[in-house]
Amino acid sequence: MPITEREEHGKDKVSFRCSDVGPKNCEWQISGNSEAEIMPKIEQHGREKHNMKIDEDTRKKVHSAIHKKAA
Repeated sequence: MPITEREEHGKDKVSFRCSDVGPKNCEWQISGNSEAEIMPKIEQHGREKHNMKIDEDTRKKVHSAIHKKAA
């Protein structure tokens, strides 16, 4: 998969807040350069802090809650 010029220069960032998918009182959030970069950390947080089983349904919810933001 080719890297677009926009991704290469880091113009678009992505972010995720746990409270958008998980417990509403969790303030954990993460941002990074791509979904692929932050997804493992999101899954680790879910497993370790909320004892969540990360299945395909959970991944879809997380994917829909990841926001793109301009740098």
